[in-house]
Formats: sequence, C-alpha cells, structure tokens
Amino acid sequence: MELFSKVLKIVILIVFFISCGKKEKEKLRKFPTVGEIERLDKQLDEVISPDAVIEVLSTGHEWSEGPIWIKEEQKLVYTDVRNQKIFQWTENDSVTLYLDMKDGDRLGPSALLVDKDDKLVILQYGHGQAVKMNSPLDKPTNDFSVFVDNYNGVRFNNTNDAAFHSNGNMIMSDPPPVKEDGLKAAVYSISPKGEVKIVTDTLSSPNGIAFSPDERTVYIANADWKHAIWIAADVDEDGDISNGRLFFDATGNAPKEKGHPDGLKVNKNGIIFATGPGGVYILNPEGKHLGTILNDEFNTNCVLDDKEETLYITSGPKLMRVKLKPKS
Repeated sequence: MELFSKVLKIVILIVFFISCGKKEKEKLRKFPTVGEIERLDKQLDEVISPDAVIEVLSTGHEWSEGPIWIKEEQKLVYTDVRNQKIFQWTENDSVTLYLDMKDGDRLGPSALLVDKDDKLVILQYGHGQAVKMNSPLDKPTNDFSVFVDNYNGVRFNNTNDAAFHSNGNMIMSDPPPVKEDGLKAAVYSISPKGEVKIVTDTLSSPNGIAFSPDERTVYIANADWKHAIWIAADVDEDGDISNGRLFFDATGNAPKEKGHPDGLKVNKNGIIFATGPGGVYILNPEGKHLGTILNDEFNTNCVLDDKEETLYITSGPKLMRVKLKPKS
C-alpha cells in the first residue's frame, strides 16, 4: 500500500509538471505580426496600448468574414464566404472547422449573429436569405430554418450584415442587386416573427451595422469606393430609425487603399471600430478619427471579445487580432 501511495504521488507530480509546461508554452506562443497602428489623436492611448501590435492568427482563407465571439466557450467563430465554410478559433486549438455549408457554386455565409434564444443566425450572402441553425451553438449541424428571404415577395439580393436591437428586431443590409429585377439596395428591420420593413434605401451599397451602447444611435457603413462613408441615425424606444446623417467620410482614402466601409463594432464606451479603406478605423462617438489599424489587407469585419480586451479582425485570407488597453 505504501509503494502504491508513492507511485501515485510520482504520477501526480509528473502530470502537474507536464500541465505547467503546457501552460508556459501557451504563454510563450508567438504569432507573426504585420502592419502598424497609426495614431492620430492621444485619445487612442485610452483604447490601444502604445506597444500593441497586429498579430496574424491564421492565413489561407478565401474570404474571411462575419466574426462573433462566444463567451461561454471563449472562442471566435467566423465565416469563409467563398469556401462556404464556418471556422472557429481558440487560443489553445487555433483554427478548426466549425461547419461546412457547401451548397453548389453560390457564395456562402457572410455575417453571423446570436439571437436572444442563443440560436446562431447566418446571413447567406449568395442565397439572399438569413437562416437560423436549429442545433445548439456547441453542436453545429446543417439543420436550418429560414428566418427571412424576401421583401414583398421579391428575394433579397445578397444578405450581407446585420445587428440585433434589444427589442429583438434585426437590422439587416442588402446591397445592390446583381440582376435587373432585384430589389433596390436597402437596410431592413426584421421583427422576431419575420416581418420586414425598410429602414432606408438611400445608401448606394449598405453594409456593416452596429448600435451604440445605449441603442439610441445606429451606425451603417456604405461599401462604395466612390462614396465611402458611414452614417449615423437616431433610434427610438421602439427601435424605429430616423434622421440619418453623415458620420464619417473616408472617400479620399478609397482610391489608394484596399477595402471600403464594411463590418464594424462598438465597445461599451462608444468607441467605433470600423473596417474601411486601408485598415480598421477607430472613431469616437463624435466621429473623430483617433487612429487606424493598418495591415495592408482588405479588412472585412471585426469583433471584440467579451472582456473587450482584444479586437479580432477578418481580412480576406487572414484572421488577425490586436490586444486593446486593459480596463483599469
């Protein structure tokens, strides 16, 4: 019995040291870096530390997009539009396949969202629809229910990006038609029951959408090189949107840089992270340009982790991240 006890102690010690070694290895794990962070205003130092870098977490995608952060599993889930696949990334396991949605030659999933019922909502760009996955987030399957696919009987063009309001309405962008009989480019509000109404059809190519922390303002990107702007609009208690106005104009950068206004996110302090020509623009709630995450890629979208300590960026073939300034 005494011998068994000694052997058990030795085994426990070995396991302990192996575990410590793995943790230490994870801490020392290095990723290649690219680009630089352009600082235009000292307020940026409150958002991104002066020594922050742009890390490349993964390469080799056809067109990465639509990232979301799943707090419970501490993982990132994002799409590869052209490959019709959804991937996941964790600190320990790096990139693995989340779901293969291959369906003919049409472009695949673009934006991802999670609704109030913890259902994954997928905007299928090439299908002109939004679907809900019937299986749990941690057990993905190709079992879907169509949430919305038309306006007044006409199928959407290429459902692109969306955001949920706390009242359950989904605000969704649908860019210009690829067919002559398609819908005019517009932003829609879809109720939890699937009722659809137009929010605005004044933008030439509506794209990324995000609400301010108090939900009194919504920001919408216009993915047009000739009119590369973001607008802001008022949101009332019912979630209705009005008073659209220019928030920021990057048209001057569009001809000489990769990308156009695309996906965007807003942190709890109202700071906007907006992918656009040349990188990810960091703007304060007044529309002041604080700086840009420059990475020489066509940046498509971004998302914050649950602690808002890291910004993850999808950029065509790459998945990147920037560590933000820790909360004091």
